[in-house]
Amino acid sequence: MRPPNKKRNNEASAPEFKAFHNYAKISPRKVRLVMNLIRNMPVSAALDQLKVMPQRGAVLVDKVLKSAIANADQAIENEGVRDPDGVVIQPQPEVDVDDLYVHDAIANEAPRQKRWRPRARGSAYPYRKFYAHLIIRLRPRAKKEA
Repeated sequence: MRPPNKKRNNEASAPEFKAFHNYAKISPRKVRLVMNLIRNMPVSAALDQLKVMPQRGAVLVDKVLKSAIANADQAIENEGVRDPDGVVIQPQPEVDVDDLYVHDAIANEAPRQKRWRPRARGSAYPYRKFYAHLIIRLRPRAKKEA
């Protein structure tokens, strides 16, 4: 695992853009491996990284990341940029989609489905189907102080 990037924008009033995929049909453990790789990456580098990854979770994460980028583009265009609490920031900050990075990428566990498979002599074998909630949050890089 890479060391954490020190250039995170942790300001309370920083604009944030997010996208979700609830009940994704994949184990959260498998998706977490992909999410850990793109965390703290610029958006363009994360998209390039996801294109070449062989994991099935990379396709799901790619869709969520593209959705977050589209949400950011729409919010910037309609002057509806919000802070992490969901309040519209006034006046609107100068934000560009190219300056965004993956601030947070989370794969939470969703409710499992419990199923039964028939076995020999009338017995049953339980198994579980795993689902995940995928969350990606984008933020612009922190401004460099002089």
